[in-house]
Amino acid sequence: MSTMRLPAAAVTAALTLPLLLATSACSHESDRAADPTPAAASSTATATQSATPSYPTFAAQDYSYHLEVLCFCPQLGTVEVVVRDGKVTEATSLDGPQAGVAAPDFAWLSIDDILAQAHAPGIAKAKIDWPDGQDHPGSVMIDRIAQGVDDEVTYTIKDVQVTPEG
Repeated sequence: MSTMRLPAAAVTAALTLPLLLATSACSHESDRAADPTPAAASSTATATQSATPSYPTFAAQDYSYHLEVLCFCPQLGTVEVVVRDGKVTEATSLDGPQAGVAAPDFAWLSIDDILAQAHAPGIAKAKIDWPDGQDHPGSVMIDRIAQGVDDEVTYTIKDVQVTPEG
């Protein structure tokens, strides 16, 4: 009976590749990319963080909007986010198999949470599309790690409805 021996490099690749794919898909790099807890708001902030960020913010404190998150994370489609007193109170998937269900934690973001992430120290690159005359950005792209893989996230902000005071 003869046995066929594979080259050591082929065996190593055959064993390593599935392991790398599995661990990269399960890594929490995407959780960091879409982390709803923003880091410090500006490079001049100290550990106690200044109350006033040094970048444009969305002034409204009570509003709803439609959010789309594109990242190495579960794809949600459109999420309706409701913000009261500057804090997210609801985030509900609007389409797909999860329609009507509460969105995952990484989609519970106010517009200011997204802007704070884009301006956090250590961000490799951020691009904010803020149309002239509009009081909120249309999209925010964040690349957390230069030359990193699967750490980018893009937020698309649509249909902002400010709740009238009263």
